Amino acid sequence: MEKLISVAVMRDSDAAEIAGGTDSKILMYRAGLGIFRSFDWHGKIDIVTGSGNNAGDGYVLALLLHRHGIPCRIVRTSEKCSPDGSYFFTKCQERGIPVTTEADFSGTDQIVDCLLGTGFRGELRPNLRQVVEQINQSAAAVLSVDINSGMNGDTGTGFCVQSDRTVSVGCLKYGHLLGMAQGKIWSLYNYDIGIPCKGSYLPLFTADDRTPENWDFTPEDTFPQILDSFHIPAGTPAQRMQKLAEALREKICFCSASEAGEIPYTAL
Repeated sequence: MEKLISVAVMRDSDAAEIAGGTDSKILMYRAGLGIFRSFDWHGKIDIVTGSGNNAGDGYVLALLLHRHGIPCRIVRTSEKCSPDGSYFFTKCQERGIPVTTEADFSGTDQIVDCLLGTGFRGELRPNLRQVVEQINQSAAAVLSVDINSGMNGDTGTGFCVQSDRTVSVGCLKYGHLLGMAQGKIWSLYNYDIGIPCKGSYLPLFTADDRTPENWDFTPEDTFPQILDSFHIPAGTPAQRMQKLAEALREKICFCSASEAGEIPYTAL
């Protein structure tokens, strides 16, 4: 069983893990490692960053690509950054990874969208909207980090990046399955970086689970929008949940953090 949570629950879970003694840079490193492992990297790679922790995930990715001899370029849309993001950006500078402020994707083969995270609400500022439009108009394959920039993490709505793959970090959020998500996310990965859920969640039964015949809720009570989003036909609650599980297997790849292949983030 996988968990579907709100943006607020993910934020609180992340804060609780850090308050409990986990180094926040380790979590950012794991997120970047999950992104690195979730795509077949080749050609000219542009990592487009904003000002939040999503940018930090992108900087970790740039360091991992560099470490594996894969060239990439950072396209920075803001000089602001979170403290952890600044730490990894400084490492990128020390490694001589190219950085530009010009969002020109002509000739780019792969774009990594690290502009905005799941906490984004409202309308994109004109400069960011222009970058999103340029990403969508490019011929490059697009990977979005955590959620497609511009998409509301709880509702799946908003003018946003259209991705070939989106790598969710931690747990899936409502917005990954609701609203316009089906038309904006071609394939969806969820990478568990070891943050326990500290709050309410909706259980998502996958095809690997034995879907129970009876439980304390019905899909109609708990999953109406998700069932509609996946066009699940009428039937008993168990039948509909099984159909949803099959649809999730086709749409989503669930991955777990592993120490295999990890290095200390200070060694990047």
